[in-house]
Amino acid sequence: MQRIKKLFSSGLEEIRDKLVEHIRLSHESLKLLQDASSSRDLDRLAIDEAVRKATALEREGDEIVRELVDKVVQGAVVPTVTNVVLVLLDNVDNILDMIYFAIKEIRRGYHLWSNDNVYAIISTSIKEMLDLVKSMLEYLENMARANNEDELRRYARIISSLEEEIDEIKENILDKVYTYSLNAVEFNHVVSLIYTADKIADNIQDAAYHLTTVFASV
Repeated sequence: MQRIKKLFSSGLEEIRDKLVEHIRLSHESLKLLQDASSSRDLDRLAIDEAVRKATALEREGDEIVRELVDKVVQGAVVPTVTNVVLVLLDNVDNILDMIYFAIKEIRRGYHLWSNDNVYAIISTSIKEMLDLVKSMLEYLENMARANNEDELRRYARIISSLEEEIDEIKENILDKVYTYSLNAVEFNHVVSLIYTADKIADNIQDAAYHLTTVFASV
């Protein structure tokens, strides 16, 4: 407990609160992504509105990260963890950026979902990946609110386990994709969504690792 108090004294409590705020933005954006990928009968206006909202969330997240980077550079954290905190902020920012990218990819290619094979991948495997990403985000938020190292490490282990599940799903989807007769545009669309979902999970895991490192180093 003394380590936690020391870590989040002198401005770090505010940094932790801002991290939670940023993670909540990712939750909102992920919900937009899940909604957009839940039906093959998307209305163009609806998907444009989802992109507009995701754009606003991404910009809000950028402002939070810029503010936090300024605080860190100005000495809000002890020098021994400064670099780790900066990498942590980059991971958290990447999570929201990748969700935003996935929503834009859906806008570009959702008309391809008329192909039953394409939509089968979207509605099953990619949906499962995004559901696991949602759980990972929830545990990452719990980590940012954690009051002791044991709790922090327990959440980090759960996140790592969920990331391994996503990796396995990714490999299985790619095996399936190569058995379908997809044209180049359909193939690239599906693979882009697969790898983007995987990158979101990777950044959540990395954020969890760096958050744990910060706690353990103080």
